[in-house]
Amino acid sequence: MPKPLSPRKRNAVLADIKAGQKARNQIARDHGISVGSVTNIARNAGLTNAFDRSATENATRAHEADCKALRAQLKVDLLHDAQRVRTRIWGKHQVVVATAEGAEIVTLDEVPLSEMRAGFTALGIAVDKGIAIERHDVTDEGSAEARSMLGRLFSGLAEAAGEPEPPGEGEQDGA
Repeated sequence: MPKPLSPRKRNAVLADIKAGQKARNQIARDHGISVGSVTNIARNAGLTNAFDRSATENATRAHEADCKALRAQLKVDLLHDAQRVRTRIWGKHQVVVATAEGAEIVTLDEVPLSEMRAGFTALGIAVDKGIAIERHDVTDEGSAEARSMLGRLFSGLAEAAGEPEPPGEGEQDGA
């Protein structure tokens, strides 16, 4: 059986508990005693809420909710980015062309193929990241609806790009 704590050590531990600046484990390490001894000293002094973490738990939940809201906004922003890239890809495009008289600006109906490829790469990245955020935050009850919406979005983008729809995509929305 361990030797009882001296009144001096017990008072030092109690002072740390009352100060409320350290966690229970840190107090135990600082004084070379067990965590259970720190708990017993607090309980014997009537400090039943000395190590209450409900405020920390509430702050953690609030922080998680804030992060989820930021991810939701980022997801929307990424989808808007993808839409802007798509609009730009299919819009008119100006290029500078060297002629015998000098440089001339020519308007093309579509962007050159190399720039179109780069645009679709950027579009794909934005959509993929939006989907990744969606998967992170989707709850079980909303997951089928979210997959269906994202599947329809992907199908629309693939159709616009003239690419075949991936197998099984149409099945997610009940089609």
